[in-house]
Amino acid sequence: MDFITPVVNDPYLWGAISAANSLSDVYAMGCVPMNALAIVGFSSCDLDIGVLKDVLKGCIDKLREAKTVLLGGHTVDDKEPKFGLAVTGVCNNGKYILQSGAKVGDLLYLTKPIGTGILIKALKSDYIQQSDIQEAISYMLMLNDKAGRLALEYANACTDVTGFGLLGHSFMIARKSHVKIAINYNQVPIYTMAIDFVKKKVYPKGAVDNYNFVKESISSESNSLDWWKLLTLADPVTSGGLLMSIPREKSKDFEEKANSEHLNFWRIGEVLEGEGLMIYE
Repeated sequence: MDFITPVVNDPYLWGAISAANSLSDVYAMGCVPMNALAIVGFSSCDLDIGVLKDVLKGCIDKLREAKTVLLGGHTVDDKEPKFGLAVTGVCNNGKYILQSGAKVGDLLYLTKPIGTGILIKALKSDYIQQSDIQEAISYMLMLNDKAGRLALEYANACTDVTGFGLLGHSFMIARKSHVKIAINYNQVPIYTMAIDFVKKKVYPKGAVDNYNFVKESISSESNSLDWWKLLTLADPVTSGGLLMSIPREKSKDFEEKANSEHLNFWRIGEVLEGEGLMIYE
């Protein structure tokens, strides 16, 4: 189950993005979504019911793209709107992938850029308009179904990158797999506008919380990085991509297959002996 507050001004797009975000947990295990229940926080006294109808339409259209259905759900009265899904999926042939299988020598791949939390903060603060972040919106709307299928075929470990940021989700793989995750900052895809804003100290509180959660696990080799670079890597992502740990010997085949299926990917690091995180340039 996952739900979010509004990330854009268009209720239809918010519903579709929230659906894609909720489906990602199933795709990250290499599984297939079967159905969903809506989780809604809405104040009919403060907002027109037409807003909720548009949110649900966006959600249903995205679920249709994912070849699944909305069975129903539950609504509570809430001053701050919230929307998301509880998704049920199945693992075909009993096969699935976890965060705990990363092996020393694996290469790390990410399938969407990061920095959406910073852009959403800038949008809510009226520094930018929704039209300024169309690239990020397009990625947030993108399902992780292709990435999930490839992860199941090639990866030793996988996670979706969402609210805990790239650092937080990388740390979960490191902790559960008993390895060190090494990330090359210069290879991480980041929205250019997000970098500009974080340098101006425009970022969500969640980025600071995420960094504080993992900072004791970041190795001393990372101390030379600028503060804003680490904070960007900790930015809470909405409907982010999949982070995969892929055996080096399978990496060429993975890249060829991803290219043939028109799936964007970036190689951002590797798995080392040890524990925790290492960030370098």
